[in-house]
Amino acid sequence: MRKRINEAPIDYGTGRERMASDIQKKIEDKDTPLSDNPALDIDIDGDGVISSFEEKIASKRFQDVVNKVKEYTGLTDISGKSSLNRLQSMLGQAVNKVKAIENENIEYLQTLAVDLVKKEMSLPDDAFQFDAKLNTGMGQVDTSKMNKQSSEPEDEDVIQQFGVKSDEAEDDLDDFMAAFETFDMEKAKRRFINSLIQGASKKGHYMFALVEDELNRLDPSLLNLYGVLMSIADLMYWIVPDEVTQMMSGSGEGIQGSEEVDDTTDPPTIKAVGLFFPILIHELLKGVYEVIGTQGLPDDPKSAEMVMSSQDTLPYEIWDLRLGPVIWEKFIESYPDDLFQDDLREIQNYLFGRFSSLTTSEFFEVAKEIMQGSEKGKKIVKRMVDEINEELRQYSYEDAMSTPDDEEDNEGFKDFLGDLGIDLS
Repeated sequence: MRKRINEAPIDYGTGRERMASDIQKKIEDKDTPLSDNPALDIDIDGDGVISSFEEKIASKRFQDVVNKVKEYTGLTDISGKSSLNRLQSMLGQAVNKVKAIENENIEYLQTLAVDLVKKEMSLPDDAFQFDAKLNTGMGQVDTSKMNKQSSEPEDEDVIQQFGVKSDEAEDDLDDFMAAFETFDMEKAKRRFINSLIQGASKKGHYMFALVEDELNRLDPSLLNLYGVLMSIADLMYWIVPDEVTQMMSGSGEGIQGSEEVDDTTDPPTIKAVGLFFPILIHELLKGVYEVIGTQGLPDDPKSAEMVMSSQDTLPYEIWDLRLGPVIWEKFIESYPDDLFQDDLREIQNYLFGRFSSLTTSEFFEVAKEIMQGSEKGKKIVKRMVDEINEELRQYSYEDAMSTPDDEEDNEGFKDFLGDLGIDLS
């Protein structure tokens, strides 16, 4: 019989640094938005026992964050109150220096951020429009459109949207339960996709290293300043009590970036605001991944809105930022090696879209294999990649063989994306 156990507490390695006690307790007590997610309900050791995969993720991520802080600050021990005071002082100094440099180069850095995201994601020039704003005024990010708390629909709405479409549905207990089970699975799927989106976007915090020459021309100290700034900010998500972080997030306090997608334009416009260059990159990446990830939502607009209102919240986003980077690492570890070649990186976008568009049962079956790092999971991903490549080849052939008379039957890029399971609308 499979059972849950809690025999794998947080692993801190050899370091003295510790996460906030309430954060550790929530992880070990399985009291986070990801704790009951089916994608993480896996048998790591192959012994028929469900171990705490979440604890393993948290342990790795915390150690990664601590090591980043040590790398950029030069400190060998960042435990204790005196170290915290020193880090806060270094953070404040970095903020002031970065603001002074960025204020003199706002337009250049905005353009550089967009160009970097387009290059690293292999985005065609006509795939998206970008409206990137570097906002150097601390605390001036507009949070009015952000969900500050989860909103759950009425029971009748759940039955109406996710139940059996018949007059008898509400009177049938099985149909009633099935409606809520379907809704719960859609929410869990959205929760996991959100963690992947944040994990993928979080790499943007350190993508400044890819434009080292450009930034050195502005100021040779800028790269290390960005490293100090972002690494300490990451650490704060772990050492500041969750109660405090959630309270600040719920009020919109401390929000350093935002993004939204304007789908009324053709192509869609990614609008992103960041208080600093690395945060602006993060928000731009997040916008692109969110467009692709919407393929994981129900087709019905009202059903999709119910799922998003429940899961797309600032408090949940905190946990996505904490755990998402390692979840994304696990995801890309399943990629075939050749998918990291420059001329094939665009396939990664199609793959994420196709994965997101799987039915909930297929989605979690594949997700669990990927999270385990199993050979089966890698074979599934390889097959998906092969299918995408074949469709790309077929599209190229048909495009090359088409004549002006064929254009009515070929709506171009949007139809092609549709074949890949991606609907930009």
